[in-house]
Amino acid sequence: MRIATVMLLLALTGCASPGPATIEGECKLFTDPGFAVQGKRLQDKQWIGKTQETAIRVCGWNRPRN
Repeated sequence: MRIATVMLLLALTGCASPGPATIEGECKLFTDPGFAVQGKRLQDKQWIGKTQETAIRVCGWNRPRN
């Protein structure tokens, strides 16, 4: 019973901690373009969409208006 309690506490403690320290530094490397970036190929559009969505969630970028 004690081991299960300790494991649960460790798991909950990990959830309460802030994100990795490198996120702040990585967000400083890129700036919000302020507009929706377009790509020519489908793969370009998928990569851009994923990258922009991550920056919106993690770095606090504004969602572009089309």
